[in-house]
Amino acid sequence: MHSIKGLFDYLEKVFPLEYQEEYDNSGRQISFDNKPIKGILVAMDVSPVVINEAHENNCNCIITHHPIFFKPIKNILDGNSTGQMVIACIQHEISVYAAHTNADAVCWDLLAKSLGLKNIALLFPDKRFSEIGYGATGDYEYDITLSDILKKISQLLQSTSMIYYGDSGKPIKKVACLQGAGSRKINAVISHGSVDCIITGDVGYHDAVFANNNGVAVIDIGHYVSEKPIIDFLYQTVYNYLTKEIHCNDIPLMISNKEHNPMKCGM
Repeated sequence: MHSIKGLFDYLEKVFPLEYQEEYDNSGRQISFDNKPIKGILVAMDVSPVVINEAHENNCNCIITHHPIFFKPIKNILDGNSTGQMVIACIQHEISVYAAHTNADAVCWDLLAKSLGLKNIALLFPDKRFSEIGYGATGDYEYDITLSDILKKISQLLQSTSMIYYGDSGKPIKKVACLQGAGSRKINAVISHGSVDCIITGDVGYHDAVFANNNGVAVIDIGHYVSEKPIIDFLYQTVYNYLTKEIHCNDIPLMISNKEHNPMKCGM
């Protein structure tokens, strides 16, 4: 029998919990430790759609990037969405594990690699652990404009929901990539060194204007898209556990087919 606990213990070796930010709540969210793994679903978030998909595919384990619990909860009620999701998971004996900022710290270069950057370097090393951190810088080896980068993002990350600030014809060489809510780091990126463009999510107007005033273009690709590469990484991590650690090839493993980017563009 291959237990839920064994998988979760492995994830905490790959993504140590001490790597997470102080505000975070990575790790076990709901855990039926001694239950055997029937199937595993990987997704960005815990949602009613993802829980239903797991149940329909006989997956009793959900691995997500974002935790279902960010703050302490005082009650579990069937009249609110979080309560409904917790109740559904318990009813169906579905365990949930989140690898969030601890995974970001390990996978700081994923977005930069996904966009084909070279000479990738860690932007903000962690003060406690020098080998991990947040964000990356990298270069394009050939002449490319801001408009070209928008097309590249659309092709490589299957995104059509983007907002950009700057001249679309601006030549770009050095890029900073900040997954998730990277807007809070824009000022620090600019003071850190010379970049031509910042690619991130959740960009505030004033942060973008500040960047533009300093000659730096900004592309807001959205929180979901900026973290999309980590979903494949989580899948591969679980796959390695199944095939290399416990030598098991008969436990279904899948990435959610029903979860979609909630950010839309349109009228």
